[in-house]
Amino acid sequence: MNSIKVLKSLAFYFLIILLAINIFLFTQQKKQEKSTKEVMSQNIELKNENENMKNKVKLFSPSGREQHYNTMIKDTKEFMNLAYVQKKEGYEERREKAKGLMSKELLDRFFPADTTYQDQVATTIYNDEYYVEKLEPDQSRVDVIVKFNHDLKYLATGNVDKSQLFALVTFKLEGNKWVAEKVEDVEADSTSMVQKKSKK
Repeated sequence: MNSIKVLKSLAFYFLIILLAINIFLFTQQKKQEKSTKEVMSQNIELKNENENMKNKVKLFSPSGREQHYNTMIKDTKEFMNLAYVQKKEGYEERREKAKGLMSKELLDRFFPADTTYQDQVATTIYNDEYYVEKLEPDQSRVDVIVKFNHDLKYLATGNVDKSQLFALVTFKLEGNKWVAEKVEDVEADSTSMVQKKSKK
């Protein structure tokens, strides 16, 4: 009888010990999993930091800066030739092209649904010069100043308004692409010249 009690007691204590061991192992496993997740997370962060540093070094190396500068000039020229060169022919094609280069606000400004104005005038730009602000790491916006001559021809009369303008174009980085977000015009000099069709 006593031996049965002893066996029951031993079995009870054995179960308690097994339970304690299982709890301990479970706790250790959770700690290990947490530690593993933390290490993996740190590795991902370090990889991202290294990638960002590589991009910064690449961008702001002499060749990287030059490439970035040339990209900003190219995008600004394309914007200016879409926004400031108005003509009736190819309006829809130019509007579609502009969608990928400028914000909706600027698209509505330079390519409105009502094309009455575009049907009445033709505009051109020339002698355009571009000045990009100082490029810095992690920039989300870049300003480009454009100095240019602008001719506005009234198709009904043949009259031409000639102006020298400055435009401050602000580009915003969206993903890996620069999009014109806003533009401010400053008129430096303006003269009105009459060029009748009969005098050409």
